[in-house]
Amino acid sequence: MTMKLRNRLIALVCLIIFLTLGFLLFLSTSPRKPFAVILFVADNINPSSLGAARLYSGGGDARLQLEAFPNTALCRNAANDFSVPDQASASTQIAGGRRVNRNALCVDENGAKLTSLLEEAAATGRSTGLVTSGSMAGPTAAAYYAKSLNAENAPDLALQFSSHAPFDFVAGGGAGDFETQEKKGDKEAKEATAKESPHAGQNGRDRMATLHTLNEIESHPFWKKTPKLGLLSPGPLHETWGGQDSETSTLSDLVRVAIKNLQTNSRGYLLVVDDPSIAAAASGNKGEVMLRRILSFDQAVSTARHYAGDKALIVVTGRMNIGGLQLNGYPFLHDKGVAILALNNQGYPSICWSTGPGYSIEASGEMLQKKKSASASVGILSQPSAYKLPNAVGTAGDVLAFGAGQGSEQIHGFLNLTDLNRIIRESL
Repeated sequence: MTMKLRNRLIALVCLIIFLTLGFLLFLSTSPRKPFAVILFVADNINPSSLGAARLYSGGGDARLQLEAFPNTALCRNAANDFSVPDQASASTQIAGGRRVNRNALCVDENGAKLTSLLEEAAATGRSTGLVTSGSMAGPTAAAYYAKSLNAENAPDLALQFSSHAPFDFVAGGGAGDFETQEKKGDKEAKEATAKESPHAGQNGRDRMATLHTLNEIESHPFWKKTPKLGLLSPGPLHETWGGQDSETSTLSDLVRVAIKNLQTNSRGYLLVVDDPSIAAAASGNKGEVMLRRILSFDQAVSTARHYAGDKALIVVTGRMNIGGLQLNGYPFLHDKGVAILALNNQGYPSICWSTGPGYSIEASGEMLQKKKSASASVGILSQPSAYKLPNAVGTAGDVLAFGAGQGSEQIHGFLNLTDLNRIIRESL
């Protein structure tokens, strides 16, 4: 071996060592985006409701799973035109990153259409999942695929979903909305929607495997690339909860199955878990039902942290407040369950609402339509409202947001709901 060749070999070895060390240093110092990103969204995630749920679950010493999150913030949620948002405008702030007018879904005040988080994640090559306890054609879920100025038009939202490029895993209720849309068979409307939507075309619902029970979803091979659509009830999924049917899915079940299906993508995934069931209970002043659903939501968050791993970015946020529940009086430290819902020691109801029909379990679940007189007997589980309305309305107030994992350290202090959209986008 000549001296010149030996020097060249030494130089080559040194170069390889230098490049290897540089690559390892880059991997160890440069921020890596999380493989799993999971977003939970629900209503009435505020200190008053969470405090009542904690007491209901186990008394004053009980703790929710949400309390283990290291990062917390209060989020402002005003719509573009009203100080108190509705579900559509608040959902759009999270999904689309902009404040919009009430009843609008991912369409701003100038008519511009916004790209949702799930659409952004799909563009980066991640798997995408959407799970809802309501209807897939409801305004809270539709914020991730629809562009509309009328969030209450379920047939149009169902049509937009069918024309949209499919997400990899979708599960929830609302099968009746899609059956109505299919029976209508409005080809002209479908063609018009296809022209309007940048995601429409052949990549629609016809490419998805439609399943109708949790068992069908679980038995479907998770490694197959075929997108899955689980339409598990004719209406909102939460309307089937508490029944005797063993096929009834819980939110935790759907989160677990969704993670199982999405994690096969080497580029990672974004899963959105939408839970309008809490607001549905609050709208009718059903206090105990609402507290049970908050605890179910809390358990689903715990399931996600368990199955997604410690390095996943998990963001949990409130959307809007409705009904104005307050838990009054002075329950004993270890009182829980119905003990904190019944009349307190001073003889007045433990739960009251700011608006709504009022609710009493003693009245066989019927809404109280008439204001009780002072001389009338008060039911032990009565939940009166200060102002009688057919349904409770939204209340002003910030919502809580929680975060764990890389990037969640930005969740602190006071934020806007749109800031959560930015934090998640930076992690995709």
